[in-house]
Amino acid sequence: MPFTVETMMRDLCRLPHRGAATMLEKSALDILSATLKDLQVEVTVESFQTPRTYVTTLYWLVFGIASGLLGFPWLGWGAVIWTWWWIGLTWLYFNWRFSPVTKLPPLSTAHNLIGRWREKERGYAGDREKPVLKVILMAHYDTAPISLIYRNNRIQSFHVSLIITLFLMLAAGLLMLAEQLGIDSTWLPWIRYGLVAFFVLQALLATLGYWLYGYSNGASDNATGVVAAIATAQRLRQLNLPGVEIDLVFTSAKEAGNIGSRVYLQKHVADWPPGRTVAVNFDTLGNGSPRLIKHTGTVEEIEYSNPLMDRAERLLEETPFRGVVQPARWHTAEFDSVWFVRKQIPVMTLTAMDARGRMPNIHRPDDQLLVTDLSSIPIAVDFAIQTLVRYYQAFELTAERI
Repeated sequence: MPFTVETMMRDLCRLPHRGAATMLEKSALDILSATLKDLQVEVTVESFQTPRTYVTTLYWLVFGIASGLLGFPWLGWGAVIWTWWWIGLTWLYFNWRFSPVTKLPPLSTAHNLIGRWREKERGYAGDREKPVLKVILMAHYDTAPISLIYRNNRIQSFHVSLIITLFLMLAAGLLMLAEQLGIDSTWLPWIRYGLVAFFVLQALLATLGYWLYGYSNGASDNATGVVAAIATAQRLRQLNLPGVEIDLVFTSAKEAGNIGSRVYLQKHVADWPPGRTVAVNFDTLGNGSPRLIKHTGTVEEIEYSNPLMDRAERLLEETPFRGVVQPARWHTAEFDSVWFVRKQIPVMTLTAMDARGRMPNIHRPDDQLLVTDLSSIPIAVDFAIQTLVRYYQAFELTAERI
């Protein structure tokens, strides 16, 4: 059956969920592989080790900090060093940098799927190098654990709550240091115990939804991104742009900490043509109007500023995208594209938000196909295509002048 947005959405959403490193991830992988092979795409599946969700990672972080705080009266400097180590791991993890905590057990095997259209050959007179542009079109296909924190009426406060928690962890470390250095106060131990109770309670609230309900179905987050990436690849291929190589990359374990995309980048970045590789990430294009992500991050702000974004931002001011696609911030979580930003590879992320800047229903039982609006998908595809074509034309113009 030919690929259509509606057909692929239906096929993916027939699965109860697509949790990373589960049997249903394998079912989703089979659906995607069959679709890409029908489109005559060279398909590769790459496995990697990962926590299944952020749940066990969060428990490790809270256990590490809480055990140090509780063990301080007996372990002294050992507890101080131990606690600061875990505070550092937590700071890295929630500011979207690699944290070794993601290597702790239990680990399972998840899979990235890569589909590649090989570049078309293009001849040049003399020894001039052909202009190769590698285009990476990304979307994660795993689904999120259900979370009580992501209720629509609370989601916008999550960023503030996370920052408060991170700074309370820093305060806990400083309190331990003060006690160890001899500051005498009958209140300091009680504050430590109170912080332990707070951190444990936060961890339980953040993960209770998963233990009660499991995974979301993931219609909006992120079956919509998957179909948008395939549709964009098809359109880009039909343009027959000489010298363009297209990678379709469907990552897993995004919901465990953007792990699949990091693994993919680390494995392949050395093979990409320097200065001639760009990426477009599609994530959660249901239930809202299209948004071009400009800023993310928790405490540390992450700005999407690169040559690809320059062309995308100019396109925001032109018909038919003026007032339709808008720049946006998202500080509730992070996107797979964060590793590309840190490697200074031109990348943009397209998503959808409602008028209040929310992504409705994500990480919730309501993230079902029946209540998912697909109208943003064709707009995001058109926007991605026009941005990429303009970026490609800049290379064409440079090549003609050589």
